[in-house]
Amino acid sequence: MKIAILIDWWNPPVFWWWQVHVQYLSDLLVKNHDCKVDLFVRKLIWDDNKAYAKDETHLWWKLRIFRIGPMTRFFNTFWRITSLAFTTFFLFYKSLRENYDIIHAHAYVSWFPAKIVWFLLRIPVIYTVHGTMWLDAHRKGILAKIERWLICGIKYDLELSVSHRIFDYKNVNKNIMVMHNGVDVQKFESVSVNTKYPGINFLYVGRVDRQKWHKYLIEWLGMIDKSLLRERWFMFNFVWDGELLPEIKEMTHRLGLDDFIRFKWKIFWDELIEEYKKNTIFILPSLAEWQPLTVLEAFASKLPVIATDVGDNTYFIKNDENGYLVPSADAKALKNVVEKFLHLPISSYQHMWNNWYDLIVNNYTWDIVVGKIYEQYLSLIK
Repeated sequence: MKIAILIDWWNPPVFWWWQVHVQYLSDLLVKNHDCKVDLFVRKLIWDDNKAYAKDETHLWWKLRIFRIGPMTRFFNTFWRITSLAFTTFFLFYKSLRENYDIIHAHAYVSWFPAKIVWFLLRIPVIYTVHGTMWLDAHRKGILAKIERWLICGIKYDLELSVSHRIFDYKNVNKNIMVMHNGVDVQKFESVSVNTKYPGINFLYVGRVDRQKWHKYLIEWLGMIDKSLLRERWFMFNFVWDGELLPEIKEMTHRLGLDDFIRFKWKIFWDELIEEYKKNTIFILPSLAEWQPLTVLEAFASKLPVIATDVGDNTYFIKNDENGYLVPSADAKALKNVVEKFLHLPISSYQHMWNNWYDLIVNNYTWDIVVGKIYEQYLSLIK
């Protein structure tokens, strides 16, 4: 089977969840299902001014990466839109030569070349939605309208979603399936850590922005008795960066929390797995999510999880079994759960991961997820 996959942001470095999703999808379609995959991405200049413009060939020449259009920075709106024309022409040209069986576009803007080529050549189009940032936040304006139109107003042969949130919105598509993300359990098991950090260590991994609710998280931490934090050797390890990081650091200093929060910037691959495993509890206080990949990674690292009841978290987190769900935007509820963990001996909740680790291994490895997507390819072709 020949598959064209479209995503407008690829390397440099793979770190957003939809990039991770596409990377495993591409690799495992070749390795496990003997497909030929062509990946269509943009030419980019990254923050270090390094150019990513060369085409690549991997996995016995069965995975090809085509970098298309002018070389620009990703967050250049004009060239991001203009690149769609270059991608459309190139995809049409390659489709004539390669006779693709499926075109698989990943939200957002990849819908355009996929649908144009569908109109001209009638190659089935799958559109995967990885989140609806504007709709979930109930925002108004042109960007929210565009997001709604792309996801709910354009008809695809199959629309895949990583979350059941897709069903919250009126949609012209009827052929919609939820296909959760996966996790590379073998990779997590291959990275060993001899000792955890001393005391109780909370871990957050992800963007630092308003949707993740960090300001309130820091505020409730400032309300907890600092003598209790010192007694339990509490530390909050903060991994990643974002637009609010300077503001979060200023709040940390103002509330006298410098001794209890470590900012670790960006961590990748094995080093990130080690960081998961050195901590005690994973926390995700988001106002909106779809299906956070970090929750699966926390379970694969054998950590209990505290998270807000948003997106598909309720499908993975059960109170007292493998962590706790708290209402979104409820700072008091979040504070109470954290204090509960601080008053308990670590041994009383270290076992929580047991109940759901088997679920991850048996249902949410990337091998299983990609296998289910491949079955949908076969159904569309038939």
